Amino acid sequence: MLPAMDFAPAIRRPDDPADADLVVLFAGAALVVADPDAPRLPSRAELGAHVPGDTVHVGRLAGVAVEAAALADGAAVPAGFALEPLRPLHGRLSDAHWALAGRAFQLAEWDRTHRFCGVCGTATERLDAERARACPACGYRAYPRHSPAVIMLVSRGDEILLGRSAHFPPGMHSTLAGFVDPGESAEDAVRREVREEAGIEITEPRWFGSQSWPFPHSLMLGFTAEWASGDIQLDPAELESLGWFTRDALPVLPPPSSIARRLIDGWLGA
Repeated sequence: MLPAMDFAPAIRRPDDPADADLVVLFAGAALVVADPDAPRLPSRAELGAHVPGDTVHVGRLAGVAVEAAALADGAAVPAGFALEPLRPLHGRLSDAHWALAGRAFQLAEWDRTHRFCGVCGTATERLDAERARACPACGYRAYPRHSPAVIMLVSRGDEILLGRSAHFPPGMHSTLAGFVDPGESAEDAVRREVREEAGIEITEPRWFGSQSWPFPHSLMLGFTAEWASGDIQLDPAELESLGWFTRDALPVLPPPSSIARRLIDGWLGA
């Protein structure tokens, strides 16, 4: 998460583009990064003519303007830069740059996919007063989407329940998670997801915290709960492996800046 004192979101910038601007430049779901061995977000001056004329203003990080844009179709990655998927950059980019890239990706992708009205098909226009695109013909407004998802740490005495998904890095296990269904409360989603993925019942979920997660545009709602009854039953459609882990025999864990890791670290420090 971005420290509140360092980042100020904004819809429009009051000044002209500057060489010092940070540019979050995407090609699909991959990010153009400078210094591939120690990746960071590049400046406008470093990218030069590769910065598109149409960018989405994100805000300011420590007083520096941040712009998001998509690399033009068919354009080559600038020499000396690398194109890397955003997810594996978690833990390699600084926490501030990774959170900023996630925010920028969601805003740029929303802007790209809402350039025409979903009601009547007319070209939409960006608004100055709010983060929205409006249809000049029928008045429909499209706002950036958030998909609420729950993530939960389930404990049983001196053990926690961790699972492994196929897209995780080698050896890594994490807490269970899933999207909230329409009409469902976050607490009901926690109970349902644990029941579906692990086959067990839990105690009343307790609120922990939240984190924006740009895959694709989720808001992760963190909870803790305790095992109540049942033996775990792996759902192979959801996970590759699932098990109870003790403090002294934990597997590879998610990066420290993730809410999954903060849930685990909170339990370890309890």
